Amino acid sequence: MKGVILDYSIQTNSGVISGDDQHRYSFTGVEWKDQKPPTVGARVDFAIDDSGHALQIYTTSGHNNSFQNISKQLDQISDPNKHEEQFNPIDWFVKCLKNYTNFSGRARRKEFWFFVLIQFIILVIAQIIDSILHLKMVIYSIAALALFIPSLAVGVRRLHDINRSGWWYLIAFIPLIGAIFLIIWWATDTKQENNQWGNPAK
Repeated sequence: MKGVILDYSIQTNSGVISGDDQHRYSFTGVEWKDQKPPTVGARVDFAIDDSGHALQIYTTSGHNNSFQNISKQLDQISDPNKHEEQFNPIDWFVKCLKNYTNFSGRARRKEFWFFVLIQFIILVIAQIIDSILHLKMVIYSIAALALFIPSLAVGVRRLHDINRSGWWYLIAFIPLIGAIFLIIWWATDTKQENNQWGNPAK
């Protein structure tokens, strides 16, 4: 069976693979057979046991080269082998960038709020550059567009972490009240029980 890694946590040494058969398969690091650690978006080949877990996982030569090149560049900024307890704000931000289309896992408060912080700083810098160069929000628009999907994904994963569906994100369309509810939920601590989106994020 072939598929793509949807989620992987160094802390729990476990992850989820989306198979080409449209099913999802959980795995542990024990079954990872490549020298480099698993990365989100990597194309893999694997076997399946009777309980639906992925076994004997290998990377395939047909994975998305452009994504892998970007991932390697991000690895220059943040060590992929570092334990999450040693993460600084940049590490959390990079983790979110690597998980830019992952709407299925869970994200702890640190992951979400450090991403929001770095995103805010980047957008402020982009506005300053636009102002200096008289570009009328060109740089800001590019930066905001580039960070839109990662911010949406980490917001959904944060909701999953408190055992709420990502569809609750749509409450943001209710003026003022919706934003207040989202901020409260995003500030809520991790729910320690397992749920349909995985193990607790911390």
